[in-house]
Amino acid sequence: MNRERYSFCFLRYHHDPLSGEFANVGVLLWAPDSSFLGFRCSKKFARLSRFFQDFDHQDYRHLISRIDTHFVKLARQIGDPQDAFEFAKQPANARELALQVVPHDDAALQWSLSGGGLTAAPEVELERLFQDAVAKHYEAAEEGRRDDPAIYREIYASAFDAAPVKKVISEHEIVAPLASHLFPQAWKNGVWNVYQPLSFDLKRGENIRHKAYHWESLTRFLAASPDKPKIHLLLGAPSGDQRKDYEKAKEVLRSSRLVELVEEDGAADFARELADRVKQAS
Repeated sequence: MNRERYSFCFLRYHHDPLSGEFANVGVLLWAPDSSFLGFRCSKKFARLSRFFQDFDHQDYRHLISRIDTHFVKLARQIGDPQDAFEFAKQPANARELALQVVPHDDAALQWSLSGGGLTAAPEVELERLFQDAVAKHYEAAEEGRRDDPAIYREIYASAFDAAPVKKVISEHEIVAPLASHLFPQAWKNGVWNVYQPLSFDLKRGENIRHKAYHWESLTRFLAASPDKPKIHLLLGAPSGDQRKDYEKAKEVLRSSRLVELVEEDGAADFARELADRVKQAS
């Protein structure tokens, strides 16, 4: 099976760019070998209205529609060999193309750094990224469940906001030969310590298991990075009756032996240990 390289980046809504809080609302994927450019976005706004006060859903939907239209036109130009549109040089990654439509500034919509990998079907990969990083979180919000950002805000944010931890924390992208991932919280002490909040507060047990399989696989790929990161997964437990599925998910994640799991009932101990490590390192 032939696989081609691709890169992607997420479109994020920042209600207040200075706060650092955001929600993924779309994803752009660029596969240069097949000249595939695809953009998937969500026009749902219930989650954003819940998270952010004074959210204007009409302006948001109009803006997202315009962006979607621009990418449809750009994809058509790139894919049509008869079109006069040509790149002076091939874009380095998806983010370079993304910035042609939504430039980098202090506005509410901003792009993440690029990730990437190999795929046999760019269209399928685009849909997987959209479902994993955008769509399922809106579904979870509508079901009253906690998503990854909610787990971070409600349980773990205080650990990273505490001095002196806050001074050393930044986002960091781990890049490996077959995968990459931007971790929202990271700091370096000889090696990169990276942290990913993961909500398993999902309605269906099969989704809990599938999420664990995905992250077990992803962490194995990321372990091949020259950074040799120490990966910490900050877990949120189900609020329903999916305890057996959650225990199975933790077994799956531990099986790789490449990650350290932190559970929400151990968040206070985690915060103290993190502060002590940062103090010792400084």
